Amino acid sequence: MIIWLVRIIALIFLIWFILPVFKGYFNHGNRLGIVICLFVLLFLTNTPVFELTKNFCHSYSLLTVLWNCCKYALLAFCAYAIIITTAMIIASLIKPKSNSTAITLGIRAEKHGPSDLLKGRINATKRYLDINPNAVAILSGGKCKKDYTEEAKCMYDELIKMGVDKNQLIIEAKALSTHENILFSQRIIDTYKKEKNLAIATDRFHQLRARLITKKLGINAHVGAVNSRTPFLYIPTYYVREWIALPYEVLFRVRPHR
Repeated sequence: MIIWLVRIIALIFLIWFILPVFKGYFNHGNRLGIVICLFVLLFLTNTPVFELTKNFCHSYSLLTVLWNCCKYALLAFCAYAIIITTAMIIASLIKPKSNSTAITLGIRAEKHGPSDLLKGRINATKRYLDINPNAVAILSGGKCKKDYTEEAKCMYDELIKMGVDKNQLIIEAKALSTHENILFSQRIIDTYKKEKNLAIATDRFHQLRARLITKKLGINAHVGAVNSRTPFLYIPTYYVREWIALPYEVLFRVRPHR
């Protein structure tokens, strides 16, 4: 019964990871998610393949050691996924201080306007500025390969349509990554003497990485989360993507000078 329940859950998530592909979203998150689901379905749930592989490995001492190493590595990966996802959720619960400078992190701008994910971040910025009328928002995002225009310009146009005062908005249209979003926005804050406390407007899954980047940049101000509403379709894809992006950010991204 438990095995069949695991199979059903794996199948549901497999479909959930595949569906964003039909909307043009195929990244490390759904690639890894698809591999994990197929691995569970075809190998882990006591399938003939699993039994044959297990019996073969236990026939040789060296392969038995390899089998046990793989087993513990799999358990370690599961523990890592649980811990990092919990940390992502906790980071998204940290509230910003009143009238902190908002940094809205860009994501794909499509031909017809903002993507579903970018709409969420625009709406989150609007809600924040409504509650904090003395705050400004730095709209950060350049024109990436899949963009039809600068993400920052797209966000600016949408927020002006929604009635936001243009004096509350600052465009930063050069950044091509989350790291550059925060780096270039912080330079604007330093140059124009804006409020040092930050409110990061992005999806919940993105908040932990944004906080890590602020620490790497030596930003000592309070950093709070302004969470957008992630479309249901993309939730597992982008949470799994962060499992890869977070260690890469910590281990391989060079700390730049502000």
